Amino acid sequence: MSIYADFAQDAKDMLADFGVTGSIASGPTFLCMISDPVLTQVLEAGGYCDRTQFSVKVTATTTAWTASDGRVGASAALLSSGLPIASLAIGKKITAGGKSVRITSQTYKPGSAWIILVVIDDNQ
Repeated sequence: MSIYADFAQDAKDMLADFGVTGSIASGPTFLCMISDPVLTQVLEAGGYCDRTQFSVKVTATTTAWTASDGRVGASAALLSSGLPIASLAIGKKITAGGKSVRITSQTYKPGSAWIILVVIDDNQ
């Protein structure tokens, strides 16, 4: 068994214990973890604006899976050809823990058990 398989199973176990439901409109549902909000300032036309952002962690899996408690872990693969699916790209909208958010950055290292998304409230 590879070290990735060990880490991937650990990630799934963490999501089974602490995960909240996430989804992509017209796409897969998945378990994820969402961080506490972080207030940042960004420079936009007209001056600085306050922005509330979060980190969302999802498992980097190539197949659907079910959590040990029977919840859907992921209804479809979140990795395709070694990269996060297009629905998790910058600018796309997802729902995480009942909160509608837009992706502003994405981090995935090949072989990692996690895809990490930085998101902001959809209305910002």
